[in-house]
Amino acid sequence: MDFYLNLFIIIADQFMLFIINMLVARHVGEELFGDFTVATNALLLLATVLTFGIDSIIAYYIPKFYIRRRYKEIARLTRSVSVFLKPIYITLLIGGLFLCFAIIAIAYLIQDVDLFEISHPFFLFLWGAVVISLFAIFYEFFRATNHMRTAIILNLLQTIFYFILTLFIYFYLYPVVFGKNRHYFPHVMLTGFIVSYVLIVLLSIAIERKAILQRFYQKRTPRLIRIEWKEKMYGYTIQNLNKYVFATIPLLVIEWLGPEEGSVGLFSAVVSIISLAYIAISPIGVLIAPDISSAFAQNREILKKTMCKYLLMAFGISLIIAAIIAVCSPYILNFYKSNFIKALPYTYYCLINIITYAISMPLSKMIQYSKEGSKIGAKLTVLLILIQVIASLILIPWLNLLGAVICFIGISLIYNAVMVIMAIRIYERDPFGHEAI
Repeated sequence: MDFYLNLFIIIADQFMLFIINMLVARHVGEELFGDFTVATNALLLLATVLTFGIDSIIAYYIPKFYIRRRYKEIARLTRSVSVFLKPIYITLLIGGLFLCFAIIAIAYLIQDVDLFEISHPFFLFLWGAVVISLFAIFYEFFRATNHMRTAIILNLLQTIFYFILTLFIYFYLYPVVFGKNRHYFPHVMLTGFIVSYVLIVLLSIAIERKAILQRFYQKRTPRLIRIEWKEKMYGYTIQNLNKYVFATIPLLVIEWLGPEEGSVGLFSAVVSIISLAYIAISPIGVLIAPDISSAFAQNREILKKTMCKYLLMAFGISLIIAAIIAVCSPYILNFYKSNFIKALPYTYYCLINIITYAISMPLSKMIQYSKEGSKIGAKLTVLLILIQVIASLILIPWLNLLGAVICFIGISLIYNAVMVIMAIRIYERDPFGHEAI
């Protein structure tokens, strides 16, 4: 019952995000919707880099410690991570805030639009990325310590805050600060997006300090083991970039080199509809991660049963969802208004990505939480980035939107094929039990 309730909450959260994006597209048209999508993806990419792979390190170690009742190690790892991150984040946050406010003031005084357009988003990204990174770490910590419900409710609250703040900023601050200039619509949306994360991080800190971490200090535990988590940091930082390989790289390239301005918005519409399918599938990835990580701390047979169960579940769900998306796509694009209906054929091509995405979730988690997962995942991510960048630079200037779609589909097929081979090798060669920690 808990699994399905958690699944429902996550789906509701992701569906609300889709509704927000759909309303944005309907309001501003394909060109500005493309700009907003590019800005959001760039912000999330920067936030992923500033997380330094700590969220994956937590997901690797803590479920293994938790299942073996090594609570002191959980507390010790948390302290060590905090000491490492605090000076970096404080410097970026304070510096970014002051510089952001200074640039806004300068823009008012000298009316230099170019200065504002370049500097304001840069510093907005800087402090926005910090709070998004912090929430990613808290979110993973709550999941890893068997507080899945807390994690997903916080995620849902962030989306609700985002929606409310966006409405407030759009109707009250937008006319005053930007004079209802549609060109600055992405700035408005990003501001609401970032402030929602600020609020949810403050709430996460309160929960972590008062309700969860304290009990780990009070538990007795066997002899402490040495945790060399920094060795995995660089590998996981690179590995965490793989979620931006599929759509973000073609999106950035088509914004930069695309022959037609509207192509960015059309490709964003295709990705947003395929992402609607991900909404129903991605919660499985959130819920299965601790099970796969802890399976390595047990034995090979448990890992095999866990992987088979989740692969079959994900594949079955993806077939049903792909069929539903195929039927609903014309209606969604018509609701977007403008010329978004032009993206319909490309949307049908990309339905295959729904199936590849579903299959990739259990496989990627298995690779990530294996003994050498950080190194293996990093090498795979670097390979995928190189392939996608080269393909995008060649195909998008030549084929425009079709080139972006080919890159989007092709890299997903390559990703899955490589992961199947890696997963088989990990199952045959990796250590299990205490040696896996």
